[in-house]
Amino acid sequence: MSPVLASQSLLQPARISELSRLLQAPPGTVRDARILRDGEEAFPAMLDLIGSARRTVCFEHFIFAGDSIGRRFADALGGAVRRGVDVRVIYDPVGTLMVQGGSIGRALAAQNVPARAFRPVRLLAPWTWARLRHRDHRKLLVVDGETAVVGGLCISDNWAGRSFGGRNWRDTALLVRGSLVEQVGEAFESMWRRAKGEDPPPQVFMAADRPAPCGMVAADRPGAHHIAAVYVWLARHAQRSLEITDAYLVTPEPVVSAFEAAARRGVSVRFLLPGSNNHPVAAASARRRYARLMAAGAKIYEWRGVMVHAKTAVADGEIVLVGSSNLDPLSMTRNYELNLLLADAATGRKMAEMFEQDLRGAREIHPEQWARRPLWQKTAEMAAKIFDDNL
Repeated sequence: MSPVLASQSLLQPARISELSRLLQAPPGTVRDARILRDGEEAFPAMLDLIGSARRTVCFEHFIFAGDSIGRRFADALGGAVRRGVDVRVIYDPVGTLMVQGGSIGRALAAQNVPARAFRPVRLLAPWTWARLRHRDHRKLLVVDGETAVVGGLCISDNWAGRSFGGRNWRDTALLVRGSLVEQVGEAFESMWRRAKGEDPPPQVFMAADRPAPCGMVAADRPGAHHIAAVYVWLARHAQRSLEITDAYLVTPEPVVSAFEAAARRGVSVRFLLPGSNNHPVAAASARRRYARLMAAGAKIYEWRGVMVHAKTAVADGEIVLVGSSNLDPLSMTRNYELNLLLADAATGRKMAEMFEQDLRGAREIHPEQWARRPLWQKTAEMAAKIFDDNL
């Protein structure tokens, strides 16, 4: 194994500027950053924010189900409307079909909550079928332009904690304050216009230098490939560690090659992935990549609990990526996505500690044992390849 290059902090201003140019997003201040682990922490925090909103609530979610937790959010949003708060909601009707409970649309309308379904598709309207390709996979909340929550959690009982009677899927979000929140609000405004069928105004990127701790919106849209580029950057520049949690490791070739190269030069590259996956075909396709990653020196762990759905990365304990983007073609090439990238050693340390905690609930996949997996499993992995571009 080659030695890791002499240490050069990823928090240097030049590195932050590189990431800013890569994302076409200026760095903003992060006055406060709080990690929200699972729905057990995230949902009460989000409901409290909505309940205390004074002026505005912007709420955007790929899945907003009409189940128990969905109705609690609908009630909270309705309560904000009755208090005179300007509330706006975007949800993806196709995403919401993926869970039990159906759409929350009627419940929102009953409470006079302004809501837009993003690119709705109707079975009896063939001209709408093309909309299936580009979905709003983002998950965000902005309250009073002061506080934002961005992560991987959808509004469904699958993500609700045990105290809510939910299934407690493993997921992560960030609650942030500071000027970074303004960028999250601008991202919502763009999607609000798209959800009405309008084109948002063109974005004008103004480069700006800002020392750590700081953050930027890591947004993606069809064909932009911003998040794939960020993962390649992290893999190329990490010098000590790269810790990734993801639900669907159907990684495009340039990204998986960058992970391999990082591991070969001595970076500790570790993946936490689902042991039991809600998408069996995606799981089979992801496992086809295990052998080559482990051969390069990466370590792979599978979560032993219910579904792990988080999408996070921590590089050298200094750069943190948390949001909606999976390591799959849908997120990296076709969907609208939103993540937060923080250059913040304090948050990086906490995220690294949480990763270590998660590994205690996972099992490591060893190359020798993996090579002896059943023939049917190897066959399923190869068969899943034909679906890779649609996962």
